[in-house]
Amino acid sequence: MVRQKFIRCLNGVIIISFVGFLMVNLQSPYLNANENFKHSLYDAPEKEPLLASEQNDVRVELPFHFKFFFFFLFQRELELEWTFRTTPLPLSKEEIVRSIEFLNANYEILNTDKYGQLQDVEIVLVVQVRFFFFKSHIFLKIKFTMYEEILQVHNRIEYLKQLISTLRDARYIETTLLIFSHDYSSAAINRLIKGINFCLVMQIFYPYNIQLFPDVFPGQDPLDCPEKATKQEAAILKCNNWKNSDKYGHFRVAKLTQIKHHWWWKMNYVFDGILKQYALKKAWVILLEEDHYVSPDFLHVMRLIVDNKSSFCAECQVISLGLYLKQYNNFKTDLNRLSIHPWFSSKHNMGMAINADTWELIKNCTELFCKYDDYNWDWSLLHVSMKCLPSRLKVIAVKAPRVIHIGDCGIHTHRCAVHNAAEVAMELFSNSANSLFPKKMVVAENLKRTLKPSRENGGWGDIRDHELCLNNSHVPNLATYNFYLNTQTVINNYTHINHSLIFPV
Repeated sequence: MVRQKFIRCLNGVIIISFVGFLMVNLQSPYLNANENFKHSLYDAPEKEPLLASEQNDVRVELPFHFKFFFFFLFQRELELEWTFRTTPLPLSKEEIVRSIEFLNANYEILNTDKYGQLQDVEIVLVVQVRFFFFKSHIFLKIKFTMYEEILQVHNRIEYLKQLISTLRDARYIETTLLIFSHDYSSAAINRLIKGINFCLVMQIFYPYNIQLFPDVFPGQDPLDCPEKATKQEAAILKCNNWKNSDKYGHFRVAKLTQIKHHWWWKMNYVFDGILKQYALKKAWVILLEEDHYVSPDFLHVMRLIVDNKSSFCAECQVISLGLYLKQYNNFKTDLNRLSIHPWFSSKHNMGMAINADTWELIKNCTELFCKYDDYNWDWSLLHVSMKCLPSRLKVIAVKAPRVIHIGDCGIHTHRCAVHNAAEVAMELFSNSANSLFPKKMVVAENLKRTLKPSRENGGWGDIRDHELCLNNSHVPNLATYNFYLNTQTVINNYTHINHSLIFPV
């Protein structure tokens, strides 16, 4: 009895000591005497308000303390993987962006030794890999905040694993180019993508993201107006954007505006950069997200639709391989059926595919897209379709979806189970395995009625967001960046950020 009490007391002391040690490290993490980490995680330096004349030349320091804490909780996985070239002064926004543009333009295409070059690619898959920030990770003192963010990274990785697994099993995947577009850099995500060996692979990185610019625009500047501040309160505060609320009187939230910014930048970069550089004029681009799940025959169905598009719907500009269904009772019977609809954002935005001709129509409406007061790219695109295009977008949509959304964990949902929806999708495709890969597709319905769009959702009233969106419409000349690849002077000027900072290995 005495021995058992002694052991219990000893265990209690050990647990208390361990918790105390952990709390000390969380409050003041050991920096291993690395002078690159100038501040501890929760001791962000006080910032003096910028003069108006200084705001156009803001120089920022990359959030090295965030990366340190990330490696601290993930068994120091970044200890040897995140490397930076030290500079005597903090980098300006322009230097950071130019460095990322250089790295994007010179990223090595993976698996060309197995699948050849890009010239023969007819289908390009673009996966937008997003990261949802619930709270600012720099200025908040709450210790659980970083845990939440690391949990988010873990959830997005789990989704991405599911997507990559289903892509691997898709027939004809070896004929495609798979592009991952990131707004968040993670060693774990990068290793996952580097391990893909079933098709050609590229990675691109959205330069104006809130991981690199957490506390200055386009991130959440502490001097910006609080989201819920009234116009009167904002006028008294004289915060940065007090004159630029949305139509509902709310002010910008960086984690929301980034979604539309990233989508628009990605579309411009893929169509006006990559496709033009590699002369992929006839390629169809299928838009996916990291929390999508594809069927084994999704490319087979895509080929059937493209090959027979002139008879299905010659004037349709969009193909949709995804569909939001509440139940799947008719899934097997609908596997070879298509429907023709006016394109509607909330119905046809998943597994959406367009070609260069459709993109040119959309891009001609850049200003309307960039200034429409809605932080959602799909609702903004619907507004473009209804108010700017020569004719409204029409879509050929599958009645049995080949792309399914499994993202229970997202920007609006924090409590979730990553594998639940994936298991439902897996079972759906498994039970229908004998009916997949139809020999032909048929148009089962042709609807002309357009659903009434909702009013704009807001969140996009800040003129800085309008200007950044317009700026993202201009793609750097990739040939120029490639031309300079062997010029050491230019490399020194452009690569202030080491490649492993953007795509850590």
